[in-house]
Amino acid sequence: MTLRILSLLFSFILFPTLVTGQHQAVQSWLAQLPNCPCEDPDVKGVVLSDGWAKDKADIQKYHRGAATSYRSYPPIKTQQGLSGQQCCYDKAGRLIKSGSGAGTPDKVATCAGEDSQGVMRLRLGGLIGHYFKDVIPWQNAGSADIAWKTYNLVWKPNQGSMCE
Repeated sequence: MTLRILSLLFSFILFPTLVTGQHQAVQSWLAQLPNCPCEDPDVKGVVLSDGWAKDKADIQKYHRGAATSYRSYPPIKTQQGLSGQQCCYDKAGRLIKSGSGAGTPDKVATCAGEDSQGVMRLRLGGLIGHYFKDVIPWQNAGSADIAWKTYNLVWKPNQGSMCE
């Protein structure tokens, strides 16, 4: 019970304060990441070596409403570490730019490239850092239904380049 109270305290009081304080630093590392393609990178068939690999993660757990998800590679060196972009798409293959289904950037990238089917190869060295820098803050932001609203204040979904 005490752990749950501490978690709620962090989610509703401390996390928004941390979000506000991190705003400036966040903007600069996000600008270093690649823009999401406006259309699902594999909508017309798998394209290898294009810098985008199909995500292996449970997309509905963290990005409800998305049909597909891709992660950028290779990781980009930022002040956060080796970072990466995540892009999510609806059933029509359009980039989701806001809401619970939108992809979010990773302070620590988990994608090392793609296999022959276009599916991401895990960057094992990034999994622990990703968990602590990206996943735990999402979990601490609240229940799955509302976590994205707080989380996306810092981990802003990419808008692509001139996407409709």
